[in-house]
Amino acid sequence: MRGPGSGGGPLRPVRGRGVAGLATAIAIAVAAVAGCSGGGATPVPSVTVAAATPPPSHVSAPTSTGTATGTATAPAAPTATPAGAGLFTPAGSMDAARVNATLLRDGRVLMVGGHDDSGDALGSAQLFDPRSGAYSGAAGTLASARFDPAVVELQDGHVLVVGGEDGTQAALASAELFDPNAGTFKVTGSLNTARSGATAFRLPNGNVLVIGGRDASGEALASAEIFDPKSGQFSSTGSMTAARDALGAVQLQDGRVLVAGGCCNVADPYASAELYDPSTGVFTATGSMGVGRMFPALAVLADGRVLVAGGNSSAVYEKPLASVEIFDPKTGTFTATGSMTTPRDGLDATRLLDGRVLISGGATDASAELFAPGPGTFTLTGKMTTFRAGQSTATLLQDGRVFIAGGGAGQLALSAEIYQP
Repeated sequence: MRGPGSGGGPLRPVRGRGVAGLATAIAIAVAAVAGCSGGGATPVPSVTVAAATPPPSHVSAPTSTGTATGTATAPAAPTATPAGAGLFTPAGSMDAARVNATLLRDGRVLMVGGHDDSGDALGSAQLFDPRSGAYSGAAGTLASARFDPAVVELQDGHVLVVGGEDGTQAALASAELFDPNAGTFKVTGSLNTARSGATAFRLPNGNVLVIGGRDASGEALASAEIFDPKSGQFSSTGSMTAARDALGAVQLQDGRVLVAGGCCNVADPYASAELYDPSTGVFTATGSMGVGRMFPALAVLADGRVLVAGGNSSAVYEKPLASVEIFDPKTGTFTATGSMTTPRDGLDATRLLDGRVLISGGATDASAELFAPGPGTFTLTGKMTTFRAGQSTATLLQDGRVFIAGGGAGQLALSAEIYQP
C-alpha cells in the first residue's frame, strides 16, 4: 500500500470504512470534540512556520523522472525544526478526499481515486512532492473510478491498484497498473472476487497478496488472491480462518503476513489473529489478542515484534481503545504493554527512523503520541494541526518526516500536514 510503511520496513496496508462508515465515524468524533471542549473544536496549536500557506497557484508537476506536467497547488514548504521538537506543520490540501497513499521511489507520494463532495468515486490520481510541497495531477486517469482500493508498489516501480468501490458503492473486481514515469494507468487482470477495503502486500518473490475486504453484497471476505506481475493475472490462494473486514495487517521481517482483528459477519470484532506463509500459501491461526479490535493500527518494530494499537472494540458502537499489545512472531503470542494517553479508533502507527512509533489520528482531539519500544511507554508529542478521525493516511517520507492527509469531512478531508520528529 505505501512504500516502506510502518516505518521503513515491510509494506503497510491501506484500510477503510467505506463512505457510510466514514461519515458515521466523523459524526461521532465531531460530537465528542464538541462535548469535550465546551461546544468548540480543539484549538489548532500555535506552530512557527516560514510563511502562511499562500493562495493556490499553478505550477508544473515534477519532471525529473519524466512524469507528465499538470496543475498543482503549492503550499508553503514545511519549515525545518530543531531535532526533537516533534512539530506538525500544514502541507496544503489535496484536490479531493483520498484515503490511500503510496511512497514512490523518487520520493513523491501517490494518492489514487477517492470521492467527491457527493460521495461519488473518482477516476483521478494526485501526486505530492515533499521537496517542493506541491501537488500535481497524474497525466492519465483510472479506467474505473474507485474509492478505497488496495494499492501497492511492485518490484519494478509500477503501482498496482486493486478493487475498491465504484460510484454506486459496489465492489470492483478490476485492477490497474500506474506507471510513475509516464503518469498513466493501464488495465491489468481482474480479481476472482470483487472486493472493497481489501489489504495488499508485495511478497518476497514479487507477487502481491490481496486479502479480506467486502464483496459485492457488503459481506466480509475470508478469501485471498495472488497477483503475478509477470502474467498480469490473479489466482486464488489459501483463505483466512475467518472472514475479515476492518482488519489490521502487516508484513513481518521474514515475509509472512500477520492479520489481526477485524469483523463484520459477527456481532463483535475478532480478538483472533493468523499468519500467512508465502512459501505454502496457507493461513494458520496464531495467538489471540487480549481484546477484539476493528481497525487496529499495526507497526513492525526494529526487533521484529509488532505493535498493535487501539481500534474499536465494538462492531455496532464507537468504543475506541487506548490499550496496546505486542505480538512476538517467535512465540506467536500477544502481550499487553503500556496504554496510549487517549483511546483511538481509525488511528495510524508509523515507525520512525529512530525506531519510535508515531501514533496519529483517531482521537477526539488533535493529540499525537510516540511509543518508545525500550521502556514500552507512550508520551505526547506536538499537536496535529487538526484532529483527524476515520480515514487518515500516514506515510513515512525518505527524509524521515511523516506525511499525514485526510481523515474527516469537508475541507478537513482534503487537508494534509507533515510531522517532523
